[in-house]
Amino acid sequence: MRTGELKINGKDAATTWGVFMSDGSLSALMTPAPMKEYIENASRAKHGKQVLAGYSRVDSRDLTLTIYIKAKTRTQFFANYLAFVTELQGGEIAIETQYQPGVYYRCLYVNCNQFAHYNGRLGKFTLKLNEPDPTNRS
Repeated sequence: MRTGELKINGKDAATTWGVFMSDGSLSALMTPAPMKEYIENASRAKHGKQVLAGYSRVDSRDLTLTIYIKAKTRTQFFANYLAFVTELQGGEIAIETQYQPGVYYRCLYVNCNQFAHYNGRLGKFTLKLNEPDPTNRS
């Protein structure tokens, strides 16, 4: 677990909650957002279709992130768990990684599909988030 690697809402996730993310989660964050459908006109009077490509826009996207929470003791684990869940349930989540300084993924918490904990000191979350405007990352 490396401090400074992941920040959530401006807080270092490792030192605040004992939270770190999988490498696959970093890939999910960095995957380019999809485009909205192009404006098209498929008139019967013309061959093919007309496409207004100059009006392309980025669409919102859904993300699935695998997050781990780790603590030295069961007591610390459950305290960190409660604090982390409270942070998530605030709704808005700004995610920043050390690999892309100054880039903030502004997401909304949707749900946690899966939570598993092992021996009371390690937990795994599968978080569902929505990034409503992928162009707003500054």
